[in-house]
Amino acid sequence: MLPEVGCTEAAALYKSSNRELELGGDWYDLIDRSDNQIVAIVGDVVGHGVHEIAVMGQLRAAAHALAQTLPEPDEVLNALERFAADVPGARYATCAVLMLDGSTTGRLALAGHPAPILVRATGEVELLDAERGALMCVPGVRVTASFAYDVGDLIVLYTDGLVERRGTDSDTTARQVGDFVHQHREMPCRDLTHAVMDRFAGDADDDCVVVVLRPLNHRSPSNELISNMHVLTVGKAVTFGHAV
Repeated sequence: MLPEVGCTEAAALYKSSNRELELGGDWYDLIDRSDNQIVAIVGDVVGHGVHEIAVMGQLRAAAHALAQTLPEPDEVLNALERFAADVPGARYATCAVLMLDGSTTGRLALAGHPAPILVRATGEVELLDAERGALMCVPGVRVTASFAYDVGDLIVLYTDGLVERRGTDSDTTARQVGDFVHQHREMPCRDLTHAVMDRFAGDADDDCVVVVLRPLNHRSPSNELISNMHVLTVGKAVTFGHAV
């Protein structure tokens, strides 16, 4: 169980393709900053071995530190890339950085990462494709895009292992994930992560991360900085927090 994050119910589930190590190159993080912003980060290092796990740990720790102070998602990614340039094996990693400020506007930047899914309370499913940007250590532009959300909407971040299958379009699968989440929206986020993983990652041969966020009110009552540096094992769900 992780600390409460004030205005957002959230949970994550990680599934490794490496049955021996029960870890891989995917990671997630959630930070409740002292300025009332919640930052969600999901990333993916290419590969599944011991070296890739070490690279993942370095990128995750760096992203966590950078996201505590930098004001915009693209700034976090650009600073992370400067760090990654000195980390062998970090090239071609992907990352998504999403910020919610407790209002009705979210901000997002992507470094080659699959678009998060916004599932509105009305049932509309949107892929938050913020110009997916360049992979880590690949020349290109990354920008911060804004999107509108409301209390009761659901936001799903994930890694490509959840939606990429040979012969299928990953965006189509992502929309199917969104439809599935809407159909089961009454579930707590913790149960939703399990349901999504069971439905879409049962035959996955890649690592998978699913993070589900549900804004519950418009301002966090907490000004305390929340830090999560837990490492997940296969099939273990973690609930980030809920409103008090």
